[in-house]
Amino acid sequence: MRNKTGIITIVIAAIIAAVLPFANSKEQDMNELTARQQSIALISSDIIKGDIDGLNAAFIGGLDNGLSVNEIKEILVQMSAYAGFPRSLNGITAFQNLIEKRKADGIIDMIGNQPVILPAGTDRNKYGADVRTKLVGNSSKGAYAAFVPEIDDFLKEHLFADIFGRGVLTDQERELATIAALSSVEGLGLQLRGHLNIGLNVGLKPKQLQDIISLVGVKSSREVLQDALANSAAAKPEKTKAVSKNKEKVQFKNRIGIVVAGDLYLPSNIDKSKKYAAIVVGHTFTGVKEQTSGLHAQKLAELGFVTLAFDASFWGESGGQPRNIEVPEIRVEDFSAAVDFLSNQPFIDADKIGAIGICGGGGYSIAAAAIDHRIKAVATVSMYDLGRARRQGLGDTIPYEQRMQTLERIGRLRTNEFGGQARTDTFGVPATITAKDSQNTREFYDYYRTPRAQSQNTDTSYSLTSQAPMMNFFPFSQIETISPRPALFIAGERAVSKYFSDTAFSLASEPKELFVVQNASHVDLYDRPQYLKITLPKLADFFNKNLNGKTPPASANNAKIKVMRKADFAKSKGAADKFSGEVEVEYIAGSPEASTGLVSFDKGARTAWHTHPKGQLIVIVSGVGRVQQDGGEITEVRAGDAVWFPAGVKHWHGAAENFAMSHYAITFVRDGIAVNWMELVQ
Repeated sequence: MRNKTGIITIVIAAIIAAVLPFANSKEQDMNELTARQQSIALISSDIIKGDIDGLNAAFIGGLDNGLSVNEIKEILVQMSAYAGFPRSLNGITAFQNLIEKRKADGIIDMIGNQPVILPAGTDRNKYGADVRTKLVGNSSKGAYAAFVPEIDDFLKEHLFADIFGRGVLTDQERELATIAALSSVEGLGLQLRGHLNIGLNVGLKPKQLQDIISLVGVKSSREVLQDALANSAAAKPEKTKAVSKNKEKVQFKNRIGIVVAGDLYLPSNIDKSKKYAAIVVGHTFTGVKEQTSGLHAQKLAELGFVTLAFDASFWGESGGQPRNIEVPEIRVEDFSAAVDFLSNQPFIDADKIGAIGICGGGGYSIAAAAIDHRIKAVATVSMYDLGRARRQGLGDTIPYEQRMQTLERIGRLRTNEFGGQARTDTFGVPATITAKDSQNTREFYDYYRTPRAQSQNTDTSYSLTSQAPMMNFFPFSQIETISPRPALFIAGERAVSKYFSDTAFSLASEPKELFVVQNASHVDLYDRPQYLKITLPKLADFFNKNLNGKTPPASANNAKIKVMRKADFAKSKGAADKFSGEVEVEYIAGSPEASTGLVSFDKGARTAWHTHPKGQLIVIVSGVGRVQQDGGEITEVRAGDAVWFPAGVKHWHGAAENFAMSHYAITFVRDGIAVNWMELVQ
């Protein structure tokens, strides 16, 4: 507890600022609150208590600890729902005065990301209900909802839609702020208990909850926390993300003698007196087999394959010292070692073994298939070429000079570490995210740092000196020699890594296929159900055809209709480099031939200039829009109109200045590509 003078707050802020440079250090306990998180807690606590002196000190500490102006504004907006408008407005006024004073003193604070406004026509009640279900983990409601249903509507539409839908803060950060506020005053134990459970559900650790209560909580909140932790399943040791009754733990040695640990997934109706096709599944960079590789292995086993997900040497449950180092040659060797193991199982047909690599595992699987002809078919999902990424950066943004500087630093580190200096590690995925982090980083964080896929077997850290041998890794140098064995490259349309799959596909020899999942990001393909419904059947068809000799039936007599429910459609905001203004894309369905989606434009919003390799048909379903071909006149379109864009014709389309507009789009695909994006419309 702090007194009204705010002196202790100032001391805490100073201490936080002093340790900030070490916030991303491997030595930091990931179970403890970061300086940034402590600042969120302090600000939220002072708002609900009305402690303006303490609040000003908390503001200064938050800005010093990396919170942007817009992130602090967002805390103040959210607190209107928990502390009431009067105290929220008092806090806003105090913050405004502080920012103006700092500006006058020559202090320039980071503004940060702008909030997002839900598109016109959004069903805010449903949107809010979905957000609440995601946070709580189920769709249950309190008894108050039946007694006063209006308050439940207000919660869904105002708090969980209008406020949570604004972005800027993560769900975890918003929940941290709520817990800090509720724990700071007496009489809110019932609400605090519920939000402690939500905190655990969104990835806050028990130790972090204890830190919040110790920092700002009243005495009664400690008792509520003890009770919550004692009775919460989320606070107990984690369960693996890939769950199957037909899984066997196995071990085998690679050529170097390192013991590799794996999970062998079996079809439910397996008869071990028979021979089966098998698939080796390699995990992501700094990941483990309990995450997406295990999930893919489990799901493909349910479709009739024997699958083996394994931990790479030096990672997870596999052997090898030192831990958490990246050695590309051995990562490739581990694929072959997995084939060694499968080839010697009496129920496996050694001539029917395939491989899948996910993310970084994709590059390793390609390199393995190039030199191990026992791999009869290879597929990648969201592939990363880790060598190119380390040499040139994501998107080829690192210049030659910077790469040379990195190698100079690694050389010095090796010398010093050999001489006894502690090893320098870095995180594959940051332990915390800030306003400066990209959407791509936030997606990785959401996967690896929350209950969605967080594993006790990896914290994603690895030795910094690993980056040198990674720079020397060229997975596609012999990719053409995989032929005549087939290769399949699966990538998300929005994936920052898609260009790796594009490059691999262009270099590979036939038979090959690039399968682009419309509207999907890199991480979406790891585990999102709406995308697994697309990729898993594609993988099963690929391996059935190329390992088992089974071609999916093409006859209309054997085909089945497919009903696609609206609840399964994937929604996303239009990317800023592809759209101007507020745009929502609702992906409906896709195939190798075409994709379908509902695109909703706010007033004045539009696409960038673009072409379609095989053409596109749009049907206007509401509002007023505009279309223009390069060099042509702008044409108005209204509900009921349809527009055909021929292949290769440069054009844009969007809403009129004073009207929103929605249209269905049927886009035809050529060589895995549905659209070629160009510059924004000026």
